[in-house]
Amino acid sequence: MLPKSTTQVKRTSIREQVYLRIQEWIISGELKPGDKLKDQQLADALGTSRTPIREALLRLEEEGMVQTKANSWTQVAPVDIQQAHRLYPMIWTLEKLAVSFAQANIKPEHIRQLGAINEELERALEQENALDAQQCDARFHQVIIDLSANEELIGVLDGLKKKLRRYEVAYFNGFSGAEQSVEEHKAIIAALIDGNFAAAAENIEINWKNSFRRRFAALETNGFANVLLEDE
Repeated sequence: MLPKSTTQVKRTSIREQVYLRIQEWIISGELKPGDKLKDQQLADALGTSRTPIREALLRLEEEGMVQTKANSWTQVAPVDIQQAHRLYPMIWTLEKLAVSFAQANIKPEHIRQLGAINEELERALEQENALDAQQCDARFHQVIIDLSANEELIGVLDGLKKKLRRYEVAYFNGFSGAEQSVEEHKAIIAALIDGNFAAAAENIEINWKNSFRRRFAALETNGFANVLLEDE
């Protein structure tokens, strides 16, 4: 029997859940570039009408994750590896900006939190758990981003990193080169302990630039010789 007092699910909530679910399927690679997206099939899978599906696909098309040919097909957009060259500099630039906003909010407990997450990253690497390592790395950076308390900056970085995840899944095997990231994170933490926020910001940029180089170097090693590192 249903409870006497219930709250109906809001249509906006359904739309958002549908959008986030399809977006995650695309980002994670469950829906691959070129896969056709059919309204009714998605509606059946998610237990909704076709309306929120269509609205979600329109949003995802605006984000560049979906392509549509009028009166013909809708499909997952291809992954253009060259866009990753544009995403990395944007991300490290905005994360440096996040440090400047976060200065007034960073407390000793936050620095201890960063240290604990970095130790989790190190353990995940020792256990060769790539998924946990990727999540720990993301959490480390997110602590500083959230402390910026700048909703617009947080939102932009979230969107950029979701796009970057598509490239990591498609080309970089999820996460690589993280052993060096542990030491680079330690340099960020040391700068924060010293209250040297300029050095912390520079070390964040170094971490991202080195990650960029390591991942593309691994990509070339794995046979993608046409992908070249851009000079900084």
